[in-house]
Amino acid sequence: MERYNQLAQAFARTSIDVYGVYKSKLEANRLYRGHVDQPTAYGGIILGLRGSARFTFNGSNSIEVSQGKAIIGGYQMRLALEVGETGCEYALIHFLADGRTPQAALFQKVHQLEYMFEPSILQMVDELIQIDAEPGEMAALQKKALFYQLLAHVLRLARLQQKPKNSEVMEETIRYIHAHYHEPITLGQLAARYDMTPKYFSAAFRKCTGVGPIDYVIHCRMKRAHQLLMTGAFTVSAVARSVGYQDPYYFSRLFKKQFGVAPSYVLLEMKK
Repeated sequence: MERYNQLAQAFARTSIDVYGVYKSKLEANRLYRGHVDQPTAYGGIILGLRGSARFTFNGSNSIEVSQGKAIIGGYQMRLALEVGETGCEYALIHFLADGRTPQAALFQKVHQLEYMFEPSILQMVDELIQIDAEPGEMAALQKKALFYQLLAHVLRLARLQQKPKNSEVMEETIRYIHAHYHEPITLGQLAARYDMTPKYFSAAFRKCTGVGPIDYVIHCRMKRAHQLLMTGAFTVSAVARSVGYQDPYYFSRLFKKQFGVAPSYVLLEMKK
């Protein structure tokens, strides 16, 4: 499972309390060791906003944070922080997870994400900071709601960051079809391989190849079927099964639509 999906699942299945929201500006070339001797009391979401800094967890796990990079987790871990040459500004959200759920163990580790930074991230952080300063249960509810909204937005942007270009996806899909044309293949199955909707995937495939994905599957099957029929060594039913069709009559209709003649005609011509 991709890291962003793993984290989304953990947050969706675990009760979370948000304890504080901060935005910090650190001077360049400074070393901060506030949690070296005493572990952190909370899990955290760290979002790089400007500049860069290196966060080192438990003395060995070193992660650089800058704009478009995030760290999630770190509960009960020792932490040192080394600021880069241009200083660093980052947002920090403290949270605690209900330890009774299995997914809560995920927050005792450190997870790094790269995401497509958008100005809306800054706006949502500022809104969270403002709500965090307000008293009352309604403000607490709004804070939790905005926390989940920000988290979901960052995870979506991380997913987009990791998606390959459409041209690469379609080239890989074509290779997959050529290797698996004889197996059941659906549009939904092909789209799900890349976490795309069937409509979007179909449009992207057509843009790259000029035909829809299922039409391409049929074309590959019919091309292979024609090659087998030209040997004269197989029945129409056997050829149909070998390219993924259990119904020889349906296969024959598709073949005739592709080549203008029935498969039985090709077979008869080869046996003359």
